[in-house]
Amino acid sequence: MEDKIKLNDYYYDFLDYYKKAKTVQDNCNLGGRPYVGSCGDDLIENVHIYDTVERQHAGFQNMLQDLWFGSKAPKYYKWDDEHQARNQSYDDQHKFWTRREWLWIFMFHRITGSGASFEADHGYRNSVIPHLAKLQTCEEMAMWVQNNDSIPMFTSIGNQIPMFPSKHLWADLNKSGFEYKTPGKLWLVECMTDLVDDTWQFVDRIRHEEQRKVNIRELVDFMCEWNRDRGMKRFHFQFTATAADLADYYQDMVEPLSHMYYGKNAKESMDMFAEKLGRYKKDLYYDYVMEAAVRDTGGAPRDLEDVMCDYIRFVENYIPDSKQKTYEHLDRTKIWNTSSITNHPKGRQQWKMGTEHWIW
Repeated sequence: MEDKIKLNDYYYDFLDYYKKAKTVQDNCNLGGRPYVGSCGDDLIENVHIYDTVERQHAGFQNMLQDLWFGSKAPKYYKWDDEHQARNQSYDDQHKFWTRREWLWIFMFHRITGSGASFEADHGYRNSVIPHLAKLQTCEEMAMWVQNNDSIPMFTSIGNQIPMFPSKHLWADLNKSGFEYKTPGKLWLVECMTDLVDDTWQFVDRIRHEEQRKVNIRELVDFMCEWNRDRGMKRFHFQFTATAADLADYYQDMVEPLSHMYYGKNAKESMDMFAEKLGRYKKDLYYDYVMEAAVRDTGGAPRDLEDVMCDYIRFVENYIPDSKQKTYEHLDRTKIWNTSSITNHPKGRQQWKMGTEHWIW
């Protein structure tokens, strides 16, 4: 690795950020201690999107984590009485759901946007999984989705799947003859259960024939090609998150330390972390940088990918502007990170204050 990349100041700043974020995750996000005063970084302590280094504890995981662990969920202590009662109702979920239903729910959560919002309901935004949790099988859940016309279940445009190319394809995929209003709903009802079953068959075949766990990229490739074989675009972003969920919760079947596909923000971070030595494909560069981060943090690639997405926001001093004005009270002339990078060219930067180039 050392002869392939030369790590730089941004990388070592990332390691410092990781240590602070881990302290806040363990002591505040999971431990319940006050955020302010926890790590010595005003941005991290006041903006709670920087409080996680393991993706299982990130906000977009709240729904799945609550469902899987019930009243033993790590953040159970945070929830109000109504939320805790809902968690308690999940305590028997593993008794009647098989791995088939769990994968269906993982995939559904990602296809519908992961409940992402950056609001107080982050991880639950427009999620109908609490309704689906009462059902027994994938088929029952698909029928509920088909008949649901009143409850919002898609989070945001940014996390949605690519549009189907034509109405003709809709007709080819629509086995029930139901009149669907959106391609996303058609895919969830008519296609997803088949993909779930075929994915588990793929996992079992590798485990039986090759005597090993399947890795995350293999899963993503299989799911994407499953779509392509049926004339649809690859749902690469959503399937990557689904495969990472399987690596979180089915570590006896999916290799939790395997490389994954890295998103735009994580790649933007890794592009800053090192100099590429020699000629080789850029995807290998990202793997080398990730392997360095695994070595130096002890984290897994699927976790570090998410931390790197947070780091690019951290180095830009990003504070979300949300509809609920969650962070409106913060004075943006005073809340800054403690990054050692003092001349980063993008985002909200202290060195730009008072100049015509000042960016909020």
